[in-house]
Amino acid sequence: MDNRYYTQIYRRRSFHSFRDCGNASLTGRELEEIEAAWLSFEPLYPDIRTRIVIVPESETTSKRGGEYCILIYSENRDGYLQNVGYLGEQLDLYLVSRNIGTLWLGMGKTREKQLDGMDFIIMFEIRKIEDPDLFKRDIRSVKRKPVDRIWEGDPLQHNLLKLYQTPFASTILFPRDYHSQPAILQ
Repeated sequence: MDNRYYTQIYRRRSFHSFRDCGNASLTGRELEEIEAAWLSFEPLYPDIRTRIVIVPESETTSKRGGEYCILIYSENRDGYLQNVGYLGEQLDLYLVSRNIGTLWLGMGKTREKQLDGMDFIIMFEIRKIEDPDLFKRDIRSVKRKPVDRIWEGDPLQHNLLKLYQTPFASTILFPRDYHSQPAILQ
């Protein structure tokens, strides 16, 4: 993953609604830059084809005040969900770096279930955020599973606050769908 996005892990906020985030709009150029960024991300499995499509929120089932939804499609092959998750994390952090709020919608639905032989996997709802301070947060108040439920090995000796002050914090805070934290870290 591009190191430029590492700092965004600590700045990122999962928006649950975009109703109180101002009236800024994404430009056509910003939408093109998002599509170009997707193509530049490093996949876990380069041989699995993926694609994003950006559509107005009104073309999906989501009604959370976002401006657009990013639909992620992938070939259904071994490792495709991990691949999409890894690419999606990079996309999320890229968007935050440009003051674009994100909301992962694992249960979101779209009209196009397949695209060029690829299945619809997940979507992000996005909106340009006028006030960059809406991203800032105290990472000690982040609701996550206890470290001992997502980590196996010696780092469990650290107390949670100390762990948040180390590079291990990024593994606790990285974006994921509905904060489910399905990963086990070793």
